[in-house]
Amino acid sequence: MKCLRYSSIIVIILQNLVTGIDFFFSKDKVLLGSKRTLTMRCDVTETDVNNIYLIEIRRIKSTALSGSDPNDWQTLALMELGRYESPTLTEDITAVAASKDYVAGGSWDSTTPANTYLTLSMSMEKMVCDDARYYRCELSYKSSTTSSVTLANRNSTFSAYVKPQVTSLITRKNGFIVEGMSPTNMATTDVGDELELTCTANIGSFSTTIIRWHRTSETSPSDEFIDYQPPQGTFDEGTATSDKHCGYTRVASIRYNVTTVDAYRDNNLAFECYVRVSGDPYGNSYTSENNPRFYTNVTITAKQDNGNTSSKIGTGVSSAALVGAVVSALVVGILLGLVLTKCYQRFIRTGDRTNYQPQQIEFQETEISNVALPANAYEQLQNRTNTEGRITYDSLNVSSSESPISPIEYEDMDHGSEIPHTYADVN
Repeated sequence: MKCLRYSSIIVIILQNLVTGIDFFFSKDKVLLGSKRTLTMRCDVTETDVNNIYLIEIRRIKSTALSGSDPNDWQTLALMELGRYESPTLTEDITAVAASKDYVAGGSWDSTTPANTYLTLSMSMEKMVCDDARYYRCELSYKSSTTSSVTLANRNSTFSAYVKPQVTSLITRKNGFIVEGMSPTNMATTDVGDELELTCTANIGSFSTTIIRWHRTSETSPSDEFIDYQPPQGTFDEGTATSDKHCGYTRVASIRYNVTTVDAYRDNNLAFECYVRVSGDPYGNSYTSENNPRFYTNVTITAKQDNGNTSSKIGTGVSSAALVGAVVSALVVGILLGLVLTKCYQRFIRTGDRTNYQPQQIEFQETEISNVALPANAYEQLQNRTNTEGRITYDSLNVSSSESPISPIEYEDMDHGSEIPHTYADVN
């Protein structure tokens, strides 16, 4: 239906071509969203003009079927004899004018009508695909030859193009959707898992544009993204479909098997999908911005590593290294405990030697009955006691002036170490 409508308009254009008006746009291809201004201009070139009554810029209504009816057109800006001889925006487009940043301009010259012109500019940043309609310049004047009122008009339009933009990236691990859109919110995958990444994007106004991929480098420790070309048979470019305006949508996907190399990389395994276009009106190159990404931390088990017991836990940390660190800490702790124990025992012995307080040794009398002892048991016990007492006395060095005890205290010790009578009775 739209094609039929514009075909009818083309016929009207051919029927109304006159040499008295020149109507054109500053650009015939407009990149929507650009921070630039599009200007249309209507110049009076007719030399037979005796007096201008009205000059205006109009736009075909979105509901018009052919444009043959004057009511199919909406006036945007005008200059009129005796009323609006300065460029003026019409009242019925006040709301539209504010949303599009319309600005009217021009000059009214009643002395030399050929110097009269009318312009209308609008912001490309605020334009949408629907703004790329047909526009018309209409001129009403009095002919100097026939003295009659003559109406002339000329139509013109432009093509609108949209910037490419990625709308979503969905990742599945072994068939299940997983999240991982940032380095601080990564997914977890194992070696051997299959990732399927599906990217949906507005690819711009060229149906042949494809979705491209980035992946983090295996050699760079930083999360640097480089071009990634999926191997043959692991990707689907998808089919471009019209969005019913002035762009196309495409859905593409890739499959990726996580490898051991990904587990031992110094950075994160991550992917990004994007769209790049070039040519008029995109210039040398334009790449979609704010593209979504997928990040994952890859783990590897001992079985997956063919006997290598180091198992990656987190980024750049292996379980073997972690276990080794724990064992080392335990060994150091044990050794430190032994050293402290030894020091403590030495401290106790030193304290006993320097702060000795004689204590009366108490023995519990125990009856011994029906025990056959050797005839010399008493002598052996007595000799052992005397020997141990002498060793203790010598260690205290009672003959030294620095000895912590006196010989009298030692005598007390000697008496305290006599053999109890219960043992003597055994003799």
